[in-house]
Amino acid sequence: MNRKLLDPFEPEYPESIEACLDDEYAVKCAFSHNGSFLATARSDGWCYIWDMDTLNVMRKLNHGESALLGLSWSRSGRYILTYDEAGVCIVWDLRTERIRARVEFESAVACARMHPRNSMQFVVCLAREAPCLVTIGSDESTPPTVIPIRISAEGVDQKSKAAASTCCCFGKKGVYVFFGTSKGAVHAVFMQTLNVVCSTKLSASTVNTISRNPRGSDIVTSSSDRILRVCEVFLPGQATRRKVVPENTPPSISVTTKIQDIVNRVHWAQALFSASGDYIVSGIQHKAEHNIYIWDKFTGSLVKMLTGPNELLEDCTVHPLRAIYASISTFGIIYMWTRVPQQNWNAFAPGFKELEENIDFAEPEDIFDRRLTKEDGGTVDCIFERIQQDKRDAAGSDESDINVEVDITDDDPLFSDSDTQSDDDEFVLPVLVKSDDLSMASEIPVSESPMPPSQNGETFEPGLTITES
Repeated sequence: MNRKLLDPFEPEYPESIEACLDDEYAVKCAFSHNGSFLATARSDGWCYIWDMDTLNVMRKLNHGESALLGLSWSRSGRYILTYDEAGVCIVWDLRTERIRARVEFESAVACARMHPRNSMQFVVCLAREAPCLVTIGSDESTPPTVIPIRISAEGVDQKSKAAASTCCCFGKKGVYVFFGTSKGAVHAVFMQTLNVVCSTKLSASTVNTISRNPRGSDIVTSSSDRILRVCEVFLPGQATRRKVVPENTPPSISVTTKIQDIVNRVHWAQALFSASGDYIVSGIQHKAEHNIYIWDKFTGSLVKMLTGPNELLEDCTVHPLRAIYASISTFGIIYMWTRVPQQNWNAFAPGFKELEENIDFAEPEDIFDRRLTKEDGGTVDCIFERIQQDKRDAAGSDESDINVEVDITDDDPLFSDSDTQSDDDEFVLPVLVKSDDLSMASEIPVSESPMPPSQNGETFEPGLTITES
C-alpha cells in the first residue's frame, strides 16, 4: 500500500479485530523492528514466528521444556532472544535457524532485552541476582561474557532475596539502559561505564514494566499500585524529539503524566507507546475482559477503548509503523487489531472525483467518429491529427534533455527515523520448502505424465494431431 495515499489526519489507533491466530500456548508476543514478523513465546517452551503478510508460521524454535517468559528482537530481525523461568537465555540466528549463544543463570529471568545497535549484546534482569550485561563471542565456540551491573548501593536484599531490578529497556541508540526496581525506582545506566547516571523514585510499589518512546526520549512505566507514569528523560548528549540536550545539562527523570482507573482499580498487563509516540497503549487484567485502552500522552485523557471477547488478556504489543495491535488471550488466541485505511486519491489528482455509487454513462453519438465537427463548423480527421502531433512531439524532443525524477526514498519522519536504521537491514528471512512438497513431486507415477500415449511404438509431442487420409 502506498503510504502517500493514506489520510494524514486519520487516527493512529485501530478500531476492531480483523484477524485471529490460533496459538493455544502463547503467553507473550513482540513485533520485529520493521513490523514484518510477530514472535510469540509459548508456555510449552516453543517460539513461533508469524509472517504478517500471510499470517502463517514461518519458524518454530524449540527453546526447551521450561515455559518461556518473554522474547526480544534484534534491530535487523536476524536474531531473536528467548528466556524461560529456569534462567536460560538463548539467542537464535534465524538465517541458519541455529543457536548463536546460550547462557544459563541460577535464578529465573524476569526480563531481557537486546541492544538496539549491537546484536551481540543484551541485558538480563534476574529474579534473585543483580542484572547483567551479556556479550556474545565472535563465534559459536567462544563463550559469552557476563558482567554484573550494580544499579543501587544496597544491591540485592539479603533477607528477601529480591533483586533490585524487575524490568529493563534500552534508550534510543542504546547509549543508556533503564531499569525498574522492586522498590519503585527507575535507574538510568550509561552503557560504556555501566554506572548509574540518574535515578528517581516513582512510588513504593514494584515497577512491573518499562518501555521507551520510539520517537522520543520519554519512557512509560506500570507499577503494582496500578498507575501508569510517563517520564520525561533528560540525559547528557541524548537527542529528544524537539532538541538535543546539551552536555552540561544535569541528568533528570521526571514524571509528566499519571494514568489510572480510579473506579475499577484494574491491573495493567503492559504499558507501551504508539507508533508515533503520541499515545499510551495498555491492556487490562481484570476478570474476563479483553480490553485495550488508549490515552493521550500529554493530557492523560482516554481517547479510545477497544473491546474484545470475554477472555482474559495476557499480553499486548504495538506495531512499530502502522496502527496494528496484537493481543493474546488466556486461551492462547492472538487477536490482530487494525483499521481499514482510507486512501486519498486526491493527493495525485486534485480534480479526481470519488463516486459513492455507480452511475450510468451517457455515451455521445460522435465519440467513435473519425471526423469531428469543430465549433467554427470545420471538420478534422482525428487519426491524422494524432499522427501529426506524435511526429511533432518526436521531432521537438530529445531524450538527453528529459529530466526524469525518481523517488527512491521515503523521507516521511513518521516512518523514517535514525532509530530504525541498521547495518543489517537487508536481512530477509529465507523461505523453507517443506519436504512433503518435494516428496509429492518425486512420487508422481510415469503413467500420470501429461504426455499423450504412444501409437505403434512412436512418441508424439504434445500439440500434434494425427489425421488419416
